[in-house]
Amino acid sequence: MVKPKSQSKKPQKRGVDFKKIRRKIGRKLPPPKNATNTEIKSKAIVLPEQSIASEKAGLAVSKKGLTLKELLQQSSHHNIKVRKDALLGIRDILLKHPAELKLHKLAIIEKLRERIGDDDKVVRETLYQLFKSVIFPGCAKDNQGPLVSLMMAYIFSAMTHLAIDVRLMAFKFFDLVVQFYPPSFSLYAEKDIPTHDILHSFEPEVAREPIGLTDISKKLKDLLPILVGCFQDFMPLVNSTPQPELQSCDCMQFILQCIDLIVGFLVSGICGSEPDRQVLPPCQKPDITTYDQFLSPMLLKKLWDVFPLNLVHLSGKDEDRIFMLNTVIAKIFLQLRNWDCSSFALLEKFLEFVESSLSTKIQSGKVFHEKHLLPLIPYIPKLTMQISVDWRSRILQAFTEVFKNCSPDSSMKLACLSAIEEMLAPERSWLYLHPSDPALVDYQIAWIQDLPLLLILLDDKNPLCSKAVLRLLLLVGQATPVNSPFSQEFDTLQCTFGGFFSRQNENGICYGPFVRLAADIQELAICCLYYFSFMDSQFLQSLISCCLCDDLEPYLVPRILEVLHSAFRAGHIQFPDYTSFHVTLLSRFHVYPENMGPAVKDDGKSNQRIFKYVTSIVCSFLSQIGDDSLVFQMLEKMIVDQICGETLMDNKRALLRLLITLDSRPTRLTHQSIVKISHVLPKYLTDIVSNVWEGDHEEKRRRYYLLPSFYLFHGSKRLLNLVLNVMGSWVSKVSSSLDTHHHYPSVDRSTMVCSICSVVLHMYKDVKIRQILLTCETEIGTMLQNLLNLLSSEGTNLTLEERHKIQTAYDRLRAITKNDVVGHP
Repeated sequence: MVKPKSQSKKPQKRGVDFKKIRRKIGRKLPPPKNATNTEIKSKAIVLPEQSIASEKAGLAVSKKGLTLKELLQQSSHHNIKVRKDALLGIRDILLKHPAELKLHKLAIIEKLRERIGDDDKVVRETLYQLFKSVIFPGCAKDNQGPLVSLMMAYIFSAMTHLAIDVRLMAFKFFDLVVQFYPPSFSLYAEKDIPTHDILHSFEPEVAREPIGLTDISKKLKDLLPILVGCFQDFMPLVNSTPQPELQSCDCMQFILQCIDLIVGFLVSGICGSEPDRQVLPPCQKPDITTYDQFLSPMLLKKLWDVFPLNLVHLSGKDEDRIFMLNTVIAKIFLQLRNWDCSSFALLEKFLEFVESSLSTKIQSGKVFHEKHLLPLIPYIPKLTMQISVDWRSRILQAFTEVFKNCSPDSSMKLACLSAIEEMLAPERSWLYLHPSDPALVDYQIAWIQDLPLLLILLDDKNPLCSKAVLRLLLLVGQATPVNSPFSQEFDTLQCTFGGFFSRQNENGICYGPFVRLAADIQELAICCLYYFSFMDSQFLQSLISCCLCDDLEPYLVPRILEVLHSAFRAGHIQFPDYTSFHVTLLSRFHVYPENMGPAVKDDGKSNQRIFKYVTSIVCSFLSQIGDDSLVFQMLEKMIVDQICGETLMDNKRALLRLLITLDSRPTRLTHQSIVKISHVLPKYLTDIVSNVWEGDHEEKRRRYYLLPSFYLFHGSKRLLNLVLNVMGSWVSKVSSSLDTHHHYPSVDRSTMVCSICSVVLHMYKDVKIRQILLTCETEIGTMLQNLLNLLSSEGTNLTLEERHKIQTAYDRLRAITKNDVVGHP
């Protein structure tokens, strides 16, 4: 029998005590069920009274809202950008609130000095610019000693830094300190000059007494070979690469600048750097004889051996850097007093560099070249005096090209003018207008010929340069030998020099820069006038136009007249030109009388007083130029023509005064002149009495204008008779339109008649004229009869008001003439 299959038994389910949970790898385990929740939740509490903005109210803050205290703290932050931004924020606050620097300068410098040795170049440069442009200029008027002493220990510490760029920057800071406070050079020179002591930063922060300059000079002399050796150490680095390394060039430049400062100090006793060098007091200047021995050219022989630095295949910027180094070396050589004792080959090497640099670099038009050539220009006079004739011509040719090609208002132009002045001054140079060297004469004439045009180009934009040009012109004029080639060339300058005062163009008169320049520059220009050996009429025309300019200061006209009078007495001006100048001045001078409405100047001031003074000067000068009778004969027609022309009242009065100054009693006037004047004086006289002046001196002013004509009447009874006849004829023709032949405008008839009567009444008030009027009974009687006919005529159509005014004038004139006749014996 087969046994049946056994049935599988299922396991019985049992209770589970602990449930096993499978976890995936990498998943975060959940917190246990019995874990304590430590999370704390809170809400911010806003308290407006405790805001930061309220705490900074009234404080100076930067653009980012930080105070000076906060920025000073951030200046030492570990982050470079935070430090740099803090320095910029301090600059912002000090510029906007200068008082902050005054109050906290010591605290500011004490904190910022820590950044002199900063590891970051940008932070150091930002700090340097902050001191240079803001802090030092703002403390210029304070006691600089404590401020400098705060910085020097950190500067010396930076000089010993392991990084070369930090050390170089330290010397840059020291140079800035010397410019700001020059005595610091002598105060800290012993530490600045390498000795056996190591520089450190733990010196007391107090100002030290200066050590002896003799000791300093000896150490400076010992330092020169060291610096030259350092310069030579850089030469392989520069020559080994296709392009010179920028940092190496900067190091070489700083070394050369140090050598330049030392040489300048030892030679001239000068401390500082260009252009702010300070000259030491005489008691502190070194013994020049001693230091000339120290500064033998052979002492710097190794520096001369590498000159000129001439690297090939250079780019534009690299070539400029090498050129800059060469110019510094050349300047160092030229500073030495005994450089002319060097070998001919060495001297020629420097002369070739100077010539080529002046000839080629300035023509490139680059400001960089002009800036670095500028220090060589002051040594041109020294070169021209101590080199051979051939080299002198070459150097002067290059110098002349620089002078002609540089910009009129540039520093180079001013330096060239100073050099020319030194070469032409008799007490400074034997080169002055030396006729034995034709080539030298040509250069000197070329310089002189350019001066007037340069004045016009400068206009009033560069007064310092304009003053230098005029000072040079005056120097040339004063020392130019008479009848020499230079005297003739100086006279030819008038053609261009006249434009400096005024010139004529298609639009009229254009006034030159003279009118707008300062008083001291104007005085130099006026003084130059005397030294022209011959003034032509065209140049005098430019002067007279300038004198008539309304914008010219009034006191300048008398000054010009004084110089011209001296020039005339010296024979520099011809008689017709001289006299024409004065007569034209009186006839065309624009007078602004007092209280005359629209004729008054914009500033409300009158130039009438200055014109009276000018008139007195003209009368005085013309009365001294020769025989009275001869001078009067030569000037009579000119003056009379101007009096009879269309001139204003003040100008007529001035011309009349000039006429009576030159005339005599009895008058020298010709019959033709008397007749011409008799047609002009009636209107002049009636204009005076009809004019209304404001103020308390109306009668005095009328007499001021009337007196010159009264003097003429006193010298010529014939002239008085003609004037009375003309005025009497006006009365007889008052009923008809007035003839233009009588030069009287169509005005109110009664006003005209009353003015004529008023003129005669003023004549009677003058004692001398009254005596002459006794002999003019016919003319006075005719005038009275014409007045009576006018009143009795019915065809005149006079109004009651006009008739009353004429009747009153007639009665007054009749009364005074009747009394005068009765009282006459």
